Amino acid sequence: MAARNSSAPDPAGVDSAGADSGQADAVDRTLFAAPGAAELTRLSAVDTVRARVLLSIEHALLAPGSRLPKTELLAAGLEVSVITARRGLESLVDDGVLVRRRGRGGGTFVADDPPHLNDSDVTAYRADADAIHRLIDQRSLMESAIVAEAAMRATPEQCDELDALIQASADAEDWHEHHIPDTRFHRFVAEISGLPEAPTYLACYGGLTKYFVPYPQEQLEEGRDHHRRLVAALRNHDPLAAIEVTRVHVDALRREMFVGLEDNDG
Repeated sequence: MAARNSSAPDPAGVDSAGADSGQADAVDRTLFAAPGAAELTRLSAVDTVRARVLLSIEHALLAPGSRLPKTELLAAGLEVSVITARRGLESLVDDGVLVRRRGRGGGTFVADDPPHLNDSDVTAYRADADAIHRLIDQRSLMESAIVAEAAMRATPEQCDELDALIQASADAEDWHEHHIPDTRFHRFVAEISGLPEAPTYLACYGGLTKYFVPYPQEQLEEGRDHHRRLVAALRNHDPLAAIEVTRVHVDALRREMFVGLEDNDG
């Protein structure tokens, strides 16, 4: 079986996310039910773009003067429409956080000295710390079951496809480009498992990705190494090894997501 083209629509990729929208909505209602409903649910899609870019700048994941990806790629990485991404970026240009430069080498850049905004969208993300930790817990449990079953079922051809997605992530120029094959990797492992609970897992996984903020590409290699070790476990039909590496991989989110970075800053 030929490896999937990481840039093409893919039944195991982010392009299939709409098919699970009903399941995702149901999971959202369960995870974010009152009391303590998640603040994220009140934000518009444009607000979420603002918050994620601002959090990346605040934690030095996007450095002053650095160039942002093209809007189309940023939209794909954040899983929003191009129009939504453009509106979010334009609002940050208006606030002086980002600047537009024309001509050769132009584009959208983080300002050399971006103002610190007391932004309500960022506040809403911070208020969801408990929800984020619940999602990490649920993902760890469900993903462990997913990879254990996938280790019993995976074919060499499917493992080759997973390796191709890891390589596409390694070849990416930035986080937004990396996020597309990375998400497809997890969706394809769920597909390989064949478990009837996979849509619920994918809804939980998707809920957590709403809180991801762009990372420098050089900081993503540890996660790719986890994926390589997972594929090795799948090739060896070793469910225990698959579970072990998956728990390490998911647990890393506790220190790598912006809530963990804030703890480290304190």
